[in-house]
Amino acid sequence: MAAESPSSIADKSACIAAQVRQSRLSLCSTGYRLQSVDSPTRTLVLGFDGQVFTETDSEVEDQQTVIVHAVAGIFKLEQHSYVLAVTDSHCQGTISGKDIYEVSGVCALPLDYDSGKTAFQELLQEQITRASGDKSTAAPRKSYSTGDVAGLAAAQLADNSSADTNDYSTGEAGFRWLSPQISRMFRPSRESLASGTEDGATRPSTPQTEHGGSDVVETSSGVRKTSTSLERMERRVVEEIARVFSTSGMFYAFDYDLTRSLQVKDRQVVDGVSEPLACTADRDYWFNWHIQQPLLTGGGLAWALPLVQGSVQIGRCQISKDDVVQISVVSRRNWRRIGMRYERRGADTNGNVANFVETEQILELESKQESGQHADVGAHPTHIASFVQTRGSMPFFWTQTGAGLHPAAVVAGTDDSNATTCAQHLQHEISRVGRQVLVSLVEHGGREAAVGTAYAGVVGRCVASEMIDARMVRYVPWDFHHETRGMRYENVQQLVEQLRGEISGMGYYWRAGNAPLTTQHGIFRVNCMDCLDRTNVVQSAIARAVFNEQLVRLGVHAAPELGLAAHAGLEPTLNRLWANNGDYISRQYAGTSAMKGDFTRTGRRNFGGMVNDATYSLARLWINTFRDYFSQAVLDFLVGNHTASAVFRTLIDLRSREPDQVRQMASARETAVRTSVAIVVRDGERVQLACVVQSPMALDSLKIATAADSVLILTDAAVYVCSYCDRQQKVS
Repeated sequence: MAAESPSSIADKSACIAAQVRQSRLSLCSTGYRLQSVDSPTRTLVLGFDGQVFTETDSEVEDQQTVIVHAVAGIFKLEQHSYVLAVTDSHCQGTISGKDIYEVSGVCALPLDYDSGKTAFQELLQEQITRASGDKSTAAPRKSYSTGDVAGLAAAQLADNSSADTNDYSTGEAGFRWLSPQISRMFRPSRESLASGTEDGATRPSTPQTEHGGSDVVETSSGVRKTSTSLERMERRVVEEIARVFSTSGMFYAFDYDLTRSLQVKDRQVVDGVSEPLACTADRDYWFNWHIQQPLLTGGGLAWALPLVQGSVQIGRCQISKDDVVQISVVSRRNWRRIGMRYERRGADTNGNVANFVETEQILELESKQESGQHADVGAHPTHIASFVQTRGSMPFFWTQTGAGLHPAAVVAGTDDSNATTCAQHLQHEISRVGRQVLVSLVEHGGREAAVGTAYAGVVGRCVASEMIDARMVRYVPWDFHHETRGMRYENVQQLVEQLRGEISGMGYYWRAGNAPLTTQHGIFRVNCMDCLDRTNVVQSAIARAVFNEQLVRLGVHAAPELGLAAHAGLEPTLNRLWANNGDYISRQYAGTSAMKGDFTRTGRRNFGGMVNDATYSLARLWINTFRDYFSQAVLDFLVGNHTASAVFRTLIDLRSREPDQVRQMASARETAVRTSVAIVVRDGERVQLACVVQSPMALDSLKIATAADSVLILTDAAVYVCSYCDRQQKVS
């Protein structure tokens, strides 16, 4: 879990080239060529043979080109390798005068000429049509928005129904008794069996036998499938990857590092010329780091652009005749234990926790009196201040199955293993950002009590055994549901007052011009069960209190005793940004917008918000039951936790696997083979083959009704089939 040096990704001398912004993508006989728009003499070549290299001063052939904003990465599945290109994005606004973009469209281009040509021509036609403004002749490619899953499902249904030969229009009446949001969400599960394409998905030619049927092939996972079914499975994986990058809040900037806070960036100033972001980005928050390895190691460093999954919300407010304030809420998700809600809970063996998000609230003030110019937040704000918080699952081993609306959580692991993992996580965070104020919002009774009590016990054990410094940790339990029962959400302010001393002592980062004046010491680490709804409400309340202090310190607060209400429009702007931030984080982890968003957005809880929450609960139940297992497998593949064959296996057995469990299973099987060989193979016999196979639980069975792992050993004298008990390390 130790932080890795960003510069270790490549030779530091390669960082002298500036970051490439947009590129002109063209197709040639040997691969794809990306010519820098700003520096036409710089070209990146992505060869069909897997080679990645750059060219300079090369003349570009007179051929058709497509503008791409970035190369998100390169990945390999069972049939093809793909280039994932960002084809559409929109500007969210500026921070410190630097444009921040959100990805809204991607295209996966196969790395072979025949399939790539088809995909490239479709992409070219789409951009030509878009440029002409004629949408009637546009190719039926997917255009995802950043709305809820319900909206995505509706878009998928409309597109698939027009592109597929299969008609799924019948049978919808059975779902009409549900709300429109929920009933639409049942449709993608049926459409996933269809053969329509999504963004960037292509239809590579299917090998046919002389009898007209599809060939039978075997994947690297050992699964025998026809080439048609393998093509369909691969297309579904590509569709999910495209969905992840185009609808789940991917943000980037060409000259602003979104992976690090302002305080960290100022502390780690890089000398010399402007460098590509790949040389300085924090790898923990660089979502596409794994699939950009071909660029980082093959000379494409300047084209490697870190994408951050999270949220960037920006708003401006005129607080006086002379002062303009810009507020930005930037959330960056740590990918080390990336995943979906019930698929990933707690911590792994390295101390990484699920749904770990760092959120930074940035205040930029441009004062007309100080600048002598018209008040406008531009490239050089007079003052800039930043306050950082984190959220993350409780850092020990615990699980929660997605059975029902309110499944019980179960503590896993021993007291010692849980304490070790918790200490590992907290030590890393202390070394990174300082003292940890752990605010736990879980219930003190009922279904959440087991893990809540375990969390307090684990932290206490870490302190008592001196695994962490007691001065660097404070544990604050606050039962959110109990304290706010009866829709008394104004009681959240009581928690803020309880933390007032910590808020003042922690401070915030403040810079006037280029001179840092104060720094933040420590951080609030807030959690509930999901680290979504309750967490966002409390973090927004803490951030509001800090923001009020910052305005007082800057001398622009008209009436400090009135709080943010003293400035018209300031409080609604801040509430809106935090509510939107909560929606983004919630969609990424649970599939729907955040609950309790009405309070975050308006400062009041109402009946309509409670109805929305009930709808979201049902939606989350459906998503977890029918979609999360596959989404989890794809996420693990993208960040390097799983291979492509593991994703294909997920489509067959309909469940995802923990990376730790996969490694433990591999280790256990290796031990089983080694032990079995040592016990049963006689002296003088030469082992020709030893492996783990699936066998029936009972002898002389014709069918494998229930299977178990057995060890198959082939020697030059005999064949052995061994049953191995990993708990007792016993062979029979």
